[in-house]
Amino acid sequence: MGVIATLLPQPGRIQRLRAAVRDRHTIIQCEDWMDLTRMCEAEPVHLAVIDLYADGAANFERVRVLKLRFPRVALVAYVSVSGERARDMFDAGRCGLDGLVVADVDDAPASLLLHVEKAEARSVASVVRPVITDLKATVRDAILASVTRAHERLTPDAFARLLAVPRRLLTRRLTDAGFPAPHRLLTWGRLVVAAHMLEDLDSSADSVAHVLDFPSGSAFRNTCQRYLSATPQQIRARGGAPYVIAEFMKQARARAAAAEITSPANGVQTEGEGAVSPASALNNPVTASV
Repeated sequence: MGVIATLLPQPGRIQRLRAAVRDRHTIIQCEDWMDLTRMCEAEPVHLAVIDLYADGAANFERVRVLKLRFPRVALVAYVSVSGERARDMFDAGRCGLDGLVVADVDDAPASLLLHVEKAEARSVASVVRPVITDLKATVRDAILASVTRAHERLTPDAFARLLAVPRRLLTRRLTDAGFPAPHRLLTWGRLVVAAHMLEDLDSSADSVAHVLDFPSGSAFRNTCQRYLSATPQQIRARGGAPYVIAEFMKQARARAAAAEITSPANGVQTEGEGAVSPASALNNPVTASV
């Protein structure tokens, strides 16, 4: 069970949030921004739901400070939107918010729960970013998007459109860097988010499968075995999301190293007369060291 800290002066919004998450999380009400900060310091808060206008005017500086100090805490704004606040919504997207809920528009329990889950997925990106900083922009953006959009069940074509890169070009850039093609990358993104959810001891494999729209709990377990050779319980025991991210990067580095060994630049011919297969090159120290 996770901890959700709230800064919501309106009791009705607290009630709606409770109805949405039910007994999945503990909800703690905070009186002001300072109280919210203290709560994030003292408790294992994984999500903060805030009214940007709790002090009267939108307070984006408080949001930036919270995101800087607590990068793993997902931040969701729960606000009423009017004509005079329209510009604030543009600023909200630039200050580190992971989600936006509009009061009386998309805060029915099912919709509100989906916003919470998507925000949690985006917060996992803070664990991914430090390990991909040296990658090329397209590859880095694709990896982050596979995590932050894990709930959307994107097709490879839709994924490429989202990144504004032709699918073939996206595939080539990913594979050149040692990473899987879009279809498998999207599955890896879902596994990262699934592992993050499994860090909550009250989350079952079946519930994770349902949230991330796997066909069934069995399908989710089979995917864990195929990609990680581990059960959901083993993924949890090995550290959750950081473990999956580490395995993902280890496999990518291994593919990149193998591709470098077998590339024409290293003297291993890949086609034509006298070509050497990747397997024979790896098993022949003389050939592989040319």
